[in-house]
Amino acid sequence: MDKFDRQIINRLKQNARESLAAIGRDIGLSRSAVAERIQRLEAHGVIHGYTLRLGEVGKKAVQAYFQLSFSPFKLDELLPAIQTIPELCYGHALSGEVDLILFAETDSMERLNQIRRQLEQLPDLTRLITCPVLQSIS
Repeated sequence: MDKFDRQIINRLKQNARESLAAIGRDIGLSRSAVAERIQRLEAHGVIHGYTLRLGEVGKKAVQAYFQLSFSPFKLDELLPAIQTIPELCYGHALSGEVDLILFAETDSMERLNQIRRQLEQLPDLTRLITCPVLQSIS
């Protein structure tokens, strides 16, 4: 992946519907070159798909990261319980003190606290840290 691929990905993260011509014009490539690069990124699994994120007018979502540590860490056994929580948008298994980091978006702090209580019930959990998002940085 080179600088053009990274620029294309950054543009698509900001607006996945931006035209290929506009992306190409801004980063110095032709529309067809941008299209070929996107197809290659999709074929190699760098781009998995495009999503639509809806927001409610006048309501701001509560976002938080959960850092979880287990002893022992058995991801395959944890996934079924984790996947039942619809507000969990994505997660990553890590190496180090934290075994798993999960990102959640909810409508309220009350719901965020309910999710935390659900996560506290996971087997072999040794530590759970909740990190509410204060501000997003683009």
